[in-house]
Amino acid sequence: MASGFTSTGLNYPLLSIPAYYVVSLVPHMYAMNILGANGYKPNNANPRASLAPANVQGKVPEDVFKRYQRAENAQSNNHEQMPLFAAAVLASLFAERIATPAIKIGGTSDIDPTGLATYIGLFFAVRAAYNVAYITIADHSKSFIRSGLWSVGAGLSIYQLFKVAQVLG
Repeated sequence: MASGFTSTGLNYPLLSIPAYYVVSLVPHMYAMNILGANGYKPNNANPRASLAPANVQGKVPEDVFKRYQRAENAQSNNHEQMPLFAAAVLASLFAERIATPAIKIGGTSDIDPTGLATYIGLFFAVRAAYNVAYITIADHSKSFIRSGLWSVGAGLSIYQLFKVAQVLG
C-alpha cells in the first residue's frame, strides 16, 4: 500500500504533521508538571512572562529549574524542526502522487517510492529519544548524545527530501 493511502480514506502521513505538533508539546507539559510539583504556579493571565527563566529561577530547586529549562528548550527545538518535517512529508506525498497517479485515497498498491512511512516512523522515534536525552542529560560530556540525535533527525528530513528529488527527477 502506498504510504499515504489507506482503505480508511485517511491520509496518515498527512496526519503525522499535526501529530508531530502535539507530540512536540510533551516536553512543555513535562516542564509544567515539574514546576507544579515543586510549588510554582504560573500566571495564566501572562504565562510567557511568568514562565520566563528569570521569573522561575530561585522559586524552585536548582536541579528542577535546570530540568525545566532543558524541557522548554526541547519543545522549542521540536517546533524549529517542524517546518523541515512538514516539508518532507508534503513533498513526499506530492512525489508519490506524481510517480503513481493511479493511486487514489482508498486505493491499494505496494508502491512507496519515497519510503515515507519508514521516514515518519524513524523521525518520530529519533525525536522522542532526542527529547528524553535533552531533558535528562545535564552533563556536558554526555550532551553530545543529544546533539547526535538532533543531527540524525535533521539528516533524516534532508535525506527524505533528497529521495523526493530523485523520484521527481
